[in-house]
Amino acid sequence: MALHLNAAASLLPTLNRGVGHWGKMFHCSSFAKFRSSSLVFGSSSRCLVISASVGKNLDSTEGSREEDIKPYSWPDKKRPRVCILGGGFGGLYTALRLESLTWPDDKKPQVILVDQSERFVFKPMLYELLTGEVDAWEIAPRFSDLLVNTGVQFLKDRVKVLSPCDHVGTNGPNVSGCGGTVQLESGLVIEYDWLVLSLGAEPKLDIIPGAAEFALPFSTLDDALKVNEKLTKLERENFGKANPIRVVVVGLGYSGVELAATVSERLEGKGVVQAISVDSSILPTAPPGNKEAALKVLNSRKVELLLGYFVRRIGKSGDFTSSDAAAKDSNPEQLILEVQPTEKGAKTQLLEADLVLWTVGNKPLLPQLEPSGWPFELPVTGRGQAETDETLGVKGHTRIFAVGDSSALRDPKGKVLPATAQVAFQQADFAGWNIWAAINNRPLLPFRFQNLGEMMVLGRNDAAITPSYIDGLTLEGPIGHAARKLAYLIRLPTDEHRVKVGISWLAKSAVDSIATVQSNITKVLSDS
Repeated sequence: MALHLNAAASLLPTLNRGVGHWGKMFHCSSFAKFRSSSLVFGSSSRCLVISASVGKNLDSTEGSREEDIKPYSWPDKKRPRVCILGGGFGGLYTALRLESLTWPDDKKPQVILVDQSERFVFKPMLYELLTGEVDAWEIAPRFSDLLVNTGVQFLKDRVKVLSPCDHVGTNGPNVSGCGGTVQLESGLVIEYDWLVLSLGAEPKLDIIPGAAEFALPFSTLDDALKVNEKLTKLERENFGKANPIRVVVVGLGYSGVELAATVSERLEGKGVVQAISVDSSILPTAPPGNKEAALKVLNSRKVELLLGYFVRRIGKSGDFTSSDAAAKDSNPEQLILEVQPTEKGAKTQLLEADLVLWTVGNKPLLPQLEPSGWPFELPVTGRGQAETDETLGVKGHTRIFAVGDSSALRDPKGKVLPATAQVAFQQADFAGWNIWAAINNRPLLPFRFQNLGEMMVLGRNDAAITPSYIDGLTLEGPIGHAARKLAYLIRLPTDEHRVKVGISWLAKSAVDSIATVQSNITKVLSDS
């Protein structure tokens, strides 16, 4: 690898003197010249090779040997080619938006969607998996099922090397030629005309010692299934015992509050939930109505709030000194959290836990795009998001768009838009439209975020919704819960999936209603 990079670096002066000459010799479509540590030359431009190794080292020979590299064969050699990296809200809904638009016959793009998972996950409803309200297929359908009646191709793979050829001034939207290539871990190389970055984010567990080893995040379907499995195991082991199950939730933003409310309801009478936040209040950025509704629910379920505290480390009881009272009498395998008050001079506390749920911090996957011998030209913020202009185009690149967690777009006041599902929904509509406009030589539209309000779930029959268009209104309790489920049902990806899920939810609601009536009748008869 080092030899390749040194050799490439030695060619830089020559390349700078004769870029036009090299552009005539090499074109973006020459896959035979693509190597995991080589250069790809676009028409009269030098293409950067940027690695996006996810979970594997770029130096690994697996999937990177020359004989393993193979080109992806697009069905049509003439129609535009759009590659979308990441199948979250931003990526999948951009693909569906492109499919829904009206295109001239010769300009309808071929679209390929790449994601490391075979399922799309409707993340705002992962909490309902813990209460049993939804089944996994309802909120995590397979991409292959969602896209079966579309022209969008799905590929389960991971991004390894991104080689854009669309640097400003070299290959603009109205110039023929590809926008670059993407190499996947399988060795497949995709040549694209337009690229959409929607790689999402992952929990940041390296903030404190022990978090990665002992805390469970709650971000993906696998995370939710693991948490549910752990809770079920604890419920079985503690059945009939006096000692309550102890769950600690780290973070009291939306995810932390929703988890604390959901888990406390599930463990009612069987466990104790403690929730920790460095802030002096829960939901620091939420509307007052949502905050008040959440506090009411958390207090009614006796969730212990530790406000103004931060976690210093997480470990097992045996890792702490014997002088620590909480650790001294504990099982050596008992989880212990050391928490420090933000107030100066206050003493640290040790909290026992059977389960630690981590909701603090996310890191966009875009930072894993690392240079391979050349300057890193994708403009990235300190948080790791691509800097985009108001049309969602990545700055300095005319054929790359970024949406969702991958995009750092600022509102008119200069504040970076939050990485929420609502923002990603709206960005997907604009990204799809702007790709349509670019292909058809039309003006691109500037993205304007419209805040429709904020929603949160607080248990099996509790939720809170604060719409932005009605001042002072908050729907909470069963009404808020029903309104939230209806809003998300409407937002599910396809009409076919909405119908299936809607029928399933109606059937479950009917069964629950019958069970409630039977329970009430039984209670009345027993009392009489």
